[in-house]
Amino acid sequence: MNKLPIIIFTIIFSGWSSLGFGHDQVNPDSDLPPLIKQSAVSQQGNPVESRVPVRDTPIRVTIDRQGSGFQIYRDSAPYFIKGVGGRHFLEKAAAAGANSVRTWGAQDAEALLERANGLNMTVMLGIWLSHDPADYENPSYKKRKTHEIQQLVERHRNHPALLGWALGNEINLEGADIESAWRFVNDLTYLIKQQDDHHPVISVIACNEKTLENIAAYAPALDAIGINAYGALMRLRAMVDNSSYHGPYLITEWGVQGHWEVKQTSWGRPIEPTSAWKADFQLQRYREDILANRDRCIGDYIFLWGQKQERTPTWYSLILENLPGMDNSRLLSPAADAMQYNWTGNWPANRAPEVLQLEINGIPAEKNIILSPGEPIVSLVQARDPENDPLTYVWELLEEPKQLGIGGSHEPKPNSLASVKKENSPALNLNAPLTAGEYRLFVYILDHQGHAATANIPFQVIAAEQTSVEPQSL
Repeated sequence: MNKLPIIIFTIIFSGWSSLGFGHDQVNPDSDLPPLIKQSAVSQQGNPVESRVPVRDTPIRVTIDRQGSGFQIYRDSAPYFIKGVGGRHFLEKAAAAGANSVRTWGAQDAEALLERANGLNMTVMLGIWLSHDPADYENPSYKKRKTHEIQQLVERHRNHPALLGWALGNEINLEGADIESAWRFVNDLTYLIKQQDDHHPVISVIACNEKTLENIAAYAPALDAIGINAYGALMRLRAMVDNSSYHGPYLITEWGVQGHWEVKQTSWGRPIEPTSAWKADFQLQRYREDILANRDRCIGDYIFLWGQKQERTPTWYSLILENLPGMDNSRLLSPAADAMQYNWTGNWPANRAPEVLQLEINGIPAEKNIILSPGEPIVSLVQARDPENDPLTYVWELLEEPKQLGIGGSHEPKPNSLASVKKENSPALNLNAPLTAGEYRLFVYILDHQGHAATANIPFQVIAAEQTSVEPQSL
C-alpha cells in the first residue's frame, strides 16, 4: 500500500499549512456542453431553447483585401483584434486595452455577448466541432451539428458585440485533418453565410502546414484561418506564405512556448520558464510576429486570460485565481502587464514583480535535481519589483501530475503537499519528501498591488536502492 509523502519544513518561518484544495478549471471549453443552451422540455420531449432578445441591428464586420494584404472593418472603421482567450475577468482585459474575446464553444453565448458589449468588446464566437474523424462520415452527426448551428446563428447573428464565427478548434490535432472534415467545414461556412452576411467565418487550427493545404483545397469559403501557435509563432508567417492558402490569418492562441516545445528533465518533465521570461517572450513575439505581419495577420487572442492546470497551474495562466490559502486572489502576472503594453503602448502604473532565477541547493532546473528521501533543501529565488514594493513569498509543493490532458483537455491539479507564506524572505528551508517520486516546488511572489510573479522547479526523489528514475513507493 502506497504511503503519503511526508514533508518536513524547517521551523524558521510561521504560518505554514498543509493544503489539499482542488483546482477550479478555467478550462476553455474542453468538456463542452451542447452548443444550444436548453432550459426546458416540451410536452413532446423535445428541448426548448431559452429565449433571448430579438435584435435587428447587427454591426457589419468584413475582411477586405487591400493590395497584397487584408484589413478588418467593423462598422466601416478599420479594426485590429487585440483579444483574450477565455471568458473570465473581462473587466480587467478591457481595462488593459483588449477589445475582443474568443470562445471555444457557444454555451452561455447571450450572457457573454451582453457582457462584452457593455465593455465595448467584441466576441469571436466559437462553435465546437468533433475531433473524431469518424463523425465526418456520419450523416447523423452532420445533420445534428448543422441544425445546432442554424439555431445558434439565428439567435445571435444580430448582436452588436458579435465579431465573427469560429468553426472548431484544432480538429486537425487528433485525426480529423481529412478531406471529409474540411468539406463539412466548408458546407457549414456556406450555411452560416446564407443566414448571416454581416460577419466573417473562420476555422481555428493547430499550427500545421498540411492543414493549410487541406483548407485551401477543401474549405475555400472560409474568410480567414485562426492558427494556434506557441513556440512556432516565429516561423508561422513563412509557413503561411509557403502554403497554397492565400487568405488572411489571425493568431487564436499564443503566449509562451508550449510544454511540448521546451527542455525537459532527464525523467521527462517539462521545465517551465519564469513569469519574467514569459513577459519578455510576449513583448518580442507581439512586435516581431504579429504587428510586423499586419498585412496578412488581422489580430490575435492571447492564451489564457485566467488560470488553468495544464502540466502546471501557471504555465499558460495570465491571471492567478487561486493561490495556496488565498482563494479568489485574481492577481495579474507579468505577462498580463506585457499585454497591456502590447495593446496600448503604455505600462500599468504599478507593475508585477520579476523572477530572475529559482534554484534548489544552488542547482537550476536544467541541471536535473535528484534528491534522496528526507534530504535537506535550501531553495532560493531571485526576484525584484519595479516599484520596490515589499514582497511576500508563497511557496507550494505539488506532486507532478499523473493524469495528463491532450490538446488542452481537462487535467486535474495534482496533490498539494504543503505550503508556506513568508514575508520579505526569498529563501525556504525544507526536507525532501520521504516517498520517492516526482515533485515540483512553486513560488508565487506578491507585491500587494494586485500582481504576482511565478516560478517553479521540478525535482525527483529517488531511494538509494532504486536503479532507475522511475518513482517507487516506500
